[in-house]
Amino acid sequence: MSKLLTFLKGITGRVTTLLVLIVSVSILITATLGYFKLYQVTAANSEIRIDRAARAATALFAERLASEFTVIRDEAGTPLALRLKGEDPTGALTFRDAHDALLKEIGAINQGAANLFRLNPESQAFDRFATTFRRPDGSMPPPMSIGIMHPAYDNLINNRPHLGEVPVMGRMRLAYLTPIQTATGSVAGALAVDVGWVDDLVAARNELRRQIIIATGLILVLVAAFGAASLGAELKPLRALSRYAEDLAAGAPAGAVPYRERNDEIGALAQGLERVVALQGKLAHLAYTDPLTGLANRSRHLNDLDQALSESLSGQRKWTLLHIDLDKFKQVNDGYGQSVGDRVIKLIAARIKDTAGDSARIARLAADHFAVLIGDGRPAEEVETLAEKLLTEIHEPLQLNAGEIRLTGSIGIVLLQHDASDADEAHRNAGLALRKAKAKGDRAVFFSSEMLDDFQNHMRIERMLRLAIADREIEVHFQPQVNPATHQLAGVEALARWTHPAEGPISPGMFIPIAEASGQIVDLGTLILELACEQAAKWRAAGFGFRHISINVSPIQLWQPNFIEVVKDALKRHDLAGNEICIEITEGVFVDQSKQRIEKVLAALRQLGVLLSLDDFGSGYSSLGYLNRLPFDQLKVDRSFVSDIDTDVRKQKVMRGILELGRGLGFDIVVEGAETLEEVSVIRDMGCDAIQGYYYSRPAPALLIPEVVKKIQRLKPSEEARTA
Repeated sequence: MSKLLTFLKGITGRVTTLLVLIVSVSILITATLGYFKLYQVTAANSEIRIDRAARAATALFAERLASEFTVIRDEAGTPLALRLKGEDPTGALTFRDAHDALLKEIGAINQGAANLFRLNPESQAFDRFATTFRRPDGSMPPPMSIGIMHPAYDNLINNRPHLGEVPVMGRMRLAYLTPIQTATGSVAGALAVDVGWVDDLVAARNELRRQIIIATGLILVLVAAFGAASLGAELKPLRALSRYAEDLAAGAPAGAVPYRERNDEIGALAQGLERVVALQGKLAHLAYTDPLTGLANRSRHLNDLDQALSESLSGQRKWTLLHIDLDKFKQVNDGYGQSVGDRVIKLIAARIKDTAGDSARIARLAADHFAVLIGDGRPAEEVETLAEKLLTEIHEPLQLNAGEIRLTGSIGIVLLQHDASDADEAHRNAGLALRKAKAKGDRAVFFSSEMLDDFQNHMRIERMLRLAIADREIEVHFQPQVNPATHQLAGVEALARWTHPAEGPISPGMFIPIAEASGQIVDLGTLILELACEQAAKWRAAGFGFRHISINVSPIQLWQPNFIEVVKDALKRHDLAGNEICIEITEGVFVDQSKQRIEKVLAALRQLGVLLSLDDFGSGYSSLGYLNRLPFDQLKVDRSFVSDIDTDVRKQKVMRGILELGRGLGFDIVVEGAETLEEVSVIRDMGCDAIQGYYYSRPAPALLIPEVVKKIQRLKPSEEARTA
């Protein structure tokens, strides 16, 4: 001890002590700065990694379970919630093998764990029902819940995502918990993903700290003049790796990770950082690539579209957006199965890629919906030529093990420089053009402003119609069906009419297709049935012999589960006999329906005593088998067979054939659309039961119908003239 004190008092001791202090302080400062910088980078990388894990997990859920989930994101793309599409969350939040497989895939991608929770309405805790955790023997771990003491509970119960450390089996894991919402936005559960144990995530940092302490001890023991220089040289790679990590966190191009070839701590750190870079690349590929086709996915497409819009609007470059949709692709999946459908999508994607060229940016937006961005400035004529080539390629038959499959497609085209100011507008306009193309069938259509006007008018009328049905603004006019031989009334048909308080009369040809497309046809049909039955009761009370009222029923309404009860209730409410009402259905009801279902519904109507009429006979899906088997009372011949029948010999032959067929099967025959005396005369001479058309009367309000019928009955064959 005395020798040590003597040494410290000497010059050598003091210089050595000073040098040790200088070196110690230098090492301490340098090590501290490097350690905290790495701490910051590690924390940032951890946040990036868990953020990407959350994005990837929610993206996989929305893709693999697209019929059940959709992702709600903020402007930066960070997932805020998974929203259920169905009304009842029970099915979607109950353990299925699909959940287990998807969680395992998410866990493998993120190198962590994944869990699904369901909100227990009684305990208000989030009960886990699916997880990637397993006991050592491979069995499921015991149940667990996220309760009020859990660090993520407050965010989840308030419908907010949670990012941070959460306790698991006595240790902490870095996790991101995304709320699962019902279709109305209330919290129903949570998806939790993590990237491993927190202490594992900081293992490299802890290892560096240990190495710094060891290196410091060795340097202090050696205490040599080259200490400071050696320290600077040793810290140089660390500073380079720190800068690399900063560039990586900032998203700047960083190139290859330096010092990977070293076998010391710096090399280990560089190799670890290289693994982070590789993982980042995998996550980026997953986040921006469609796994089935290898094309860009919707997220990547939106980025490309933003760039294309920026260049188009600045005049730097002209871009064109094409939306491609396969027609009736669902029939392929239904008829051949999902695996064949996937194979078809891959082949079609390859054809689109080959046809569009390497410069095109192609993405798969949905199951059979593709987007193509063309940025070579070609004129509209050449874009149209390309679209026709794409349709031709789609038409080419696909030779698969399941057999030959032929498809058609439709394309909507938007010139971004002229027809879009942002991504939403571009997609909306492309969708409108695609909608027009699908209506025409197997076509490519450029967007025009008229399409937007038509769509907005369609939506406006749809909203107005909903209010009109609720407020009973819809009226019923009636058109007589007249026996041409006796001029006696054979029945009347109820026809919907709508006069808007501000817009005036709106044509049935406009509002009925809108009602069918929007699903309002059921409410509209129920209202017409009610008004017709109400008028039938009034006419009967007034002693007017209307025979029966024919009411058109849409196939959509006919297949409603409660349709029979609706008819039954209307008859009972107005004390009508069944044969005072005739339900008219078109041949379209036979499409995509089983014989058993058709026979069951029509038989139920006949049990009510209701008359049945097959409307527009001859214009669509005719089947003698149906006519012979189903309990129709009446056939209504489509007006297309009537126009100019007095001069068209072929139409006369067809009409005779239809009348003979109907009479042979025991049906009453009503011919629609007769407008001239000559047409009425030809049809009357052929012997039909009734004629309905403008010759006798246009549709009129119920109040006028008795007088109209009187005028018709006063007509004589030699004196026939229009009554309207």
